[in-house]
Amino acid sequence: MDISSFNPDFHNKEGKTFVLPKDLLSDLRKGSKQALAKAITLTESTKEDDRQMARALVQECSNEGKSIRIGITGVPGVGKSTFIDQLGTYLIQQKNKKVAILAVDPSSGRSGGSILGDKTRMEKLVMNEAAYIRPIPSRKELGGVTSGLSDAIVLSEEAGFDVVFVETVGVGQSETEVAQLVDIIVFLLLPNSGDDLQGIKRGIMEEVHVVAINKSEGENLQAAKKTKMLLDTVLQIMQGPVEGEKREVLLCSAQDGNGIKELWENVEALQNRIEKSTWLHENRKQQKVNRLRTYLDAMLRDSFYHNSNVSDALAKYTAEVEVGKLDAYNAALEIFKKFK
Repeated sequence: MDISSFNPDFHNKEGKTFVLPKDLLSDLRKGSKQALAKAITLTESTKEDDRQMARALVQECSNEGKSIRIGITGVPGVGKSTFIDQLGTYLIQQKNKKVAILAVDPSSGRSGGSILGDKTRMEKLVMNEAAYIRPIPSRKELGGVTSGLSDAIVLSEEAGFDVVFVETVGVGQSETEVAQLVDIIVFLLLPNSGDDLQGIKRGIMEEVHVVAINKSEGENLQAAKKTKMLLDTVLQIMQGPVEGEKREVLLCSAQDGNGIKELWENVEALQNRIEKSTWLHENRKQQKVNRLRTYLDAMLRDSFYHNSNVSDALAKYTAEVEVGKLDAYNAALEIFKKFK
């Protein structure tokens, strides 16, 4: 679908007229943060007209895959936002990079939720013209967080951002989805988290490429070194996402900046290696397949719940389940029969 074909009298499949902002794609390619904000807002809209425009816009993007995509995850209280603020500022000032931060927001797709907190913790980046910070709602609509993040990443790349950070809400389901979208995941831990390793899911540790112990300063330094020794042992016997890649545990401090340069050098070296091998290419191909399945799942779910036979049966059998007249499994089976 050629975005240049859109004009004020374009009609969608229902015959309704809508208008695509004339210079949106052009401004986006010029690096306009305002255009990027408008474009991402279109992808988040629940209106069919906006979705049509968003799909056309994303399909016209030609810089997909040209940025380094980095997921930042970690235990609650580890300081992800402060870490991104320090690393992003380093990249802008020392490496002349443009940095986009997409923060997964589980609280609200309407109000923006927790992003205000993220922005206050990114004191340097929020004032920097070479940085862009945006919440991505963890919504349940078409494509969910995977789709929303994927579109936002592609649009950020089209706007010329060299590094795209995806900040997750913590250690949980969102990390699995984010792993399907980024090239490298940096996992942040606290200096005293060695005793809490049993509480960290094995699946998360197998997904991460770089492990860093944040807040490794002052009286925390000795505890950080102890945790590093323990993690080094754990990672030696645990396969990571890239076969043959040895994962190093790094010490850093987002507060004073120590270790930030070394961490980036580690990430950059890994990015260069996976680009030269087949891993990055194959990983991104699989990510596209995963996105296809995400859309199919969402479309099927949408079709199911908007089916008139289903909605009538759902009301009937829900009432029967509530009073114990029918068990949940057989109720679901009857409702599904109505859909078929």
